[in-house]
Amino acid sequence: MASSLLVVLLVASAASLAQAQLQYDFYNATCPGVEALVRAELNASFTADVTLPAALLRLHFHDCFVRGCDASIMLQSHNKTSEQDADPNSTVRGYATIEAIKAKVEATCPLVVSCADIMAMAARDAVFFSQGPDYQVETGRRDGNVSILEEALQFLPPADGNVSVLTKYFAVQNLTMKDMVVLSGAHTLGIAHCPSFETRLYNFTGAGDQDPSLDPAYAKGLASVCAPGDVASVEPLDAVSPKTFDTGYYQSVYNHQALLTSDQALLDDSLTGAYVERMTNATYLQTFFADFAVAMINMGRAGVRTGTDGEIRATCGIYID
Repeated sequence: MASSLLVVLLVASAASLAQAQLQYDFYNATCPGVEALVRAELNASFTADVTLPAALLRLHFHDCFVRGCDASIMLQSHNKTSEQDADPNSTVRGYATIEAIKAKVEATCPLVVSCADIMAMAARDAVFFSQGPDYQVETGRRDGNVSILEEALQFLPPADGNVSVLTKYFAVQNLTMKDMVVLSGAHTLGIAHCPSFETRLYNFTGAGDQDPSLDPAYAKGLASVCAPGDVASVEPLDAVSPKTFDTGYYQSVYNHQALLTSDQALLDDSLTGAYVERMTNATYLQTFFADFAVAMINMGRAGVRTGTDGEIRATCGIYID
């Protein structure tokens, strides 16, 4: 028992130390102006592809929930055994954009700035470009060199999870229930493919029925786009304002027009439901912005590698086998 407790304490101590080594303006001396460089390059990419901000925000989330924010999702496998190859990551994209930004940074500051930090900056810039909050990003992360498919299956929150399940997944990353309901607001951007919500439309309990929590008119519209077995069509996660970072997502959830079971489930808990209802009031937009900035900073500390742990590599998407 004493030995197990010691291990837990050592792991917690190491995590706390790593977080303490993250700091704002980490690259001021070693790569001055890197955040401005990243933002300028990304703004050009966002203008060319309006769907990219949501993709890069999601990429950062999916990275941080597996092995922490260490860019392990960028690693590739010839044998298809990396995080990228896990089913929950099958529609994740933005890898090429991160690689292109990394190449620009390498041309200015070779082997100084981590892929993990570039991904964190990109997620922040994606939010800001979409009319969301601008917030400072803590930097100083280093990159991991291990990526395992099974861990993505184990640690990424399920799209059909209830609040109790989701809270447990977030707790593994040292994130609270409030962090969970706030970070769920990232679904104000982006889309979901039909298989993510097909069961809600056509076979909710296994009896060929529809999820009764869906607004009937909304469900009818979804069914007109997503026939059974359709794997290609998509729908916006935010039915109100899908291209703007705002509280439209919470309005969608409150109006029973959420695509995913995990989103609609926020109404079923008194605490998360109260936050959803509060955010339907437009006067709380700045409150959401402030909450989201804090939650993103909290998530950005998950499992980070700093100091001499991990590496700074020239290319983010190297092969691990």
